[in-house]
Amino acid sequence: MSDLGLTMDTEPRSRRRGKNSGSGSRGRRKEKRGRSGCAVFLAFSIVIAVIATGGWYAYGFIKDRFGPPPDYSGAGVEGSSVVVVVESGWGGAQIGNELKRAQVVKSVDAFTKVYTADKMQRNIKAGAYVMKKHMSAKSAFSYMVEDKNRETATLPEGTRVSKVYEILAQKMKIDPKEFEAAAKDPSIGLPAWANGQIEGFLFPMQYPVAPGMKPVDVLRGMVETTMNKIVKLDVENRARAVGKSPYEILIIASMIQAEAKQDADFGKISRVIYNRLNAKPAMKLGFDSTVNYGLNRNDIVVTNDQTRQDHPWNTYTRNGLPQTPINNPGQDAFEAALDPVPGDWLYFVTINLETGETLYAKTAAEHEKNKEKFEAYMEAQKDKKNGG
Repeated sequence: MSDLGLTMDTEPRSRRRGKNSGSGSRGRRKEKRGRSGCAVFLAFSIVIAVIATGGWYAYGFIKDRFGPPPDYSGAGVEGSSVVVVVESGWGGAQIGNELKRAQVVKSVDAFTKVYTADKMQRNIKAGAYVMKKHMSAKSAFSYMVEDKNRETATLPEGTRVSKVYEILAQKMKIDPKEFEAAAKDPSIGLPAWANGQIEGFLFPMQYPVAPGMKPVDVLRGMVETTMNKIVKLDVENRARAVGKSPYEILIIASMIQAEAKQDADFGKISRVIYNRLNAKPAMKLGFDSTVNYGLNRNDIVVTNDQTRQDHPWNTYTRNGLPQTPINNPGQDAFEAALDPVPGDWLYFVTINLETGETLYAKTAAEHEKNKEKFEAYMEAQKDKKNGG
């Protein structure tokens, strides 16, 4: 037996197995630790990425919610011009929306922040404002609280459409003929029963009007206001109750507006119109105001020759109502046309143009006596003028 053989035979088998198996186990543990380290690193990287991404979105959320809203700086771009119309009853958000739409301010929030913090907000009233684009919210607010920057046009009750065009055109620095052309545009919203006639549909009040606005837009807004009034007054149903169409009510209202000199006269003149229209045999209305409208004049007294000139508005030569309204009446005239006061008058005459005193009569004879009082008043005025 050799020495080698003795050595191999004398080493315990368990130790040999232990050595072999120990060596393999350590190799596998090293391999596992390598794979585990990669997994931990990958997981850690993912966590960091999630935190970073979440932090970015959180920052954006906080910035959007709590940071300053987007805003321009300065007083706007020189040479730029845009008209912003503010409607009655608007608050900061509505004004801000209109300013943003017109590219005046960068965000609604920027404007409302300034608006709500300043007591001068009450100075921003309905009207048109000619502004620059890209103004800071503070600059826009400061501009609008100055009343001198608010552009409007006021239409008195009873203004004829031709005069309305002159008032608007002067304010907008354009030719009145541009309004005449715009009045023919179907988009202005006249009802079908207007037959394309705009007279009577320009309700007397204050409107936002400024250079740079389009005539068709201005007229559309005015017609819309009138139609809203007509709906609010329930003209269609109330007209039916007195046996008239909405358009006839509009014509009657315009005549009342032209003739009434005092508040108490509205309902009485309306009654005279209804009594004459319903009289049997039929009576002509005989209104000087309708004659004047047809002749495009405004004189108080009409001559006999003028009352004989036949045209669609001469209520001396034609039965019934004139062809169209003769002006743009206000709410009192509308109410009177829809609800005349009780009475049996057939005539009226204003006997004092300074005080507006008006007398009513049931008979022609009584009316003639009242007319004599008017003639005496006119003679006295003539004497005053001549120094008598």
